[in-house]
Amino acid sequence: MRRTVRANKRRLTARALAAVCLSVCLSVCMGGVLQAEEQSGNYDEWGNWIEGSAYPDDSYFGEAGLENTDALAALTDGFSQDSANASADIASSDFADASLPGTYSVAEGWSVDSDASTSEKTVYKMDSCLELEDTSTIACSYMDTNYSVLEYEQLRDMLTNNLLYANVNAQISTSAIYTQAKDYLYIVIVDDSALEYKDIYHYVVGDYRCFCVEVREYRDEADQAAAEGVKTPREVGQTTAEEFTWA
Repeated sequence: MRRTVRANKRRLTARALAAVCLSVCLSVCMGGVLQAEEQSGNYDEWGNWIEGSAYPDDSYFGEAGLENTDALAALTDGFSQDSANASADIASSDFADASLPGTYSVAEGWSVDSDASTSEKTVYKMDSCLELEDTSTIACSYMDTNYSVLEYEQLRDMLTNNLLYANVNAQISTSAIYTQAKDYLYIVIVDDSALEYKDIYHYVVGDYRCFCVEVREYRDEADQAAAEGVKTPREVGQTTAEEFTWA
């Protein structure tokens, strides 16, 4: 009789432990599901998926060419854990009205292309090329981030990493200078020799925001501008970024 009671107690204890284990497992699994649901994101303007949103220190300033065949490995090797996960930390890639957070101007001879512009981005073309599709453009916009000016390294890594992933056949060159207002200006050149153009990205860094000047420069138009002794699209775009001031 005693053996039967002890056996029953053992069975009850085993069932109780099993129930506790099942409860813990369900809690962990449910937590994982909830966490996965909360880590939503959206596509940025380059078509990169960002789960959650990424500025240069002085040691990063100056030209630094990166070939994409091994750039990703080199970049990853140099990442801290926080930097490697920087692309998951951006709040969103939502852009504000281009007339709100600061003041900028584009050189004479460039006008707004109303057809290409949106409420989030203002696109400029040379006056003589406003009706053309395959022509150089300068696009100005704002981007909200999760990073302060002091956290520019994480922002820099996110921006570079995104462009590396989005342009696997291009050579990536980076540099950084200061604007006239003494804000950091991070510049990334994406050059795929198979294309008729190159893309140059300028980011003026502010607290939890960036002013973005994106230049798509067609090679023949840049050569023609240089031959005529006028500023190339890239030079016009960089001047726009350098002269920008936050409101």
